[in-house]
Amino acid sequence: MESGNRRRYYRARIVLPVSWELLDQDAKALVEQGQGAELLKKGGPASPIDEYLSQAEPGSEEKRLYRCLQLVNNKLDFLIDRLVNGCERERPLDDVIEISGSGLKFITGEPLSVGDLLRMDLLVPESFHYQMELLAEVVRVEEEEDRYQVAAGIVAIDEEFRDAIVQAVFKKQRQEIRKDRGSRDGEGS
Repeated sequence: MESGNRRRYYRARIVLPVSWELLDQDAKALVEQGQGAELLKKGGPASPIDEYLSQAEPGSEEKRLYRCLQLVNNKLDFLIDRLVNGCERERPLDDVIEISGSGLKFITGEPLSVGDLLRMDLLVPESFHYQMELLAEVVRVEEEEDRYQVAAGIVAIDEEFRDAIVQAVFKKQRQEIRKDRGSRDGEGS
């Protein structure tokens, strides 16, 4: 590992779909007052699955079953939300190309400015949460032909979601290490 890495979280190139919207002035004011987390959906009432999951023995078959049920439940919640609210959400769907526990980089056709605050819905298919909501501040915009590469720092996120992002980054890093190791082993044959 690089000893000069001053980042709090490692990042990885992972392509994930994301939809976003600009925050209005009232929401911006809340973020500036340090109350941005209040703008995030809290997910409503806790699912009974979550309660069973918290009581299950770590590593048990029962725990694995509840995690699967939790994933199915979260995907169903996502689908129902899209069916019910899909028409009122005419938000762009773009691709995250790089992510860490503290920020992300995405490509969009919409012009944004440094300092813009965004509410983002990130789809992470390999996570038990599946869809993650966060608030981010645009820190850099680079124009590339008719598209924009936008770097944004996360200003508000549920810590479980941040943990899931960090896990996805580590999983991607492990895959890349195995791939590199496999290609080096193949060269030595």
